[in-house]
Amino acid sequence: MIVIIDNGSQYTHLIKRNMRDLGKEAQILQNKGEGTLIGVAALNPKAIILSGGPSSVTVGDNGASAQIIQKVWNGEDGWGGIPLLGICYGHQLLAYELGGRVGKGASAEYGLGRVFVDDEDVLFKGVPSEFTAWVSHFDEVKELPEGFVPLAHSKTCTVEAMKHSERKIFGLQFHPEVWHTENGEKILENFLLAIES
Repeated sequence: MIVIIDNGSQYTHLIKRNMRDLGKEAQILQNKGEGTLIGVAALNPKAIILSGGPSSVTVGDNGASAQIIQKVWNGEDGWGGIPLLGICYGHQLLAYELGGRVGKGASAEYGLGRVFVDDEDVLFKGVPSEFTAWVSHFDEVKELPEGFVPLAHSKTCTVEAMKHSERKIFGLQFHPEVWHTENGEKILENFLLAIES
């Protein structure tokens, strides 16, 4: 079971569709506090995906998504070791909650952009070193949290992808679930392969 936390993205249902196409059962839960945490725990997920969303992680309450990150990171209540993938807002929230810095980008990205792979690691195996991706964000990761390494960049965003050097925690600034993103399903498949290894 892959649990997808919906942070308000218009593309969340596409993540679930990609999981189905890749042969994985997935369930979407809304980012709505304690009830979401109970729901996630009841599903005993093999991995959790944090969707994008319209909010800024630096303003207001980030709800259950922020609590999930902390529980996984600190190993609370049996949550330790659950793989995480953050997409767009989810990517920024991972960085923010784990001690990185998130802020306004030099220019907002919306639409098609070019992503350049710096380190294929596991997420970008079998993916070209340069590809077109769907981007939709104002904020970006300015400084990585301790223990994380960058995997890709664009002309306007230095951290289009990141991962923890030891744990199965990944972040993507762009949207792999949207069909406009070249090799997006392959990137999601690589995440699923990584959590099974």
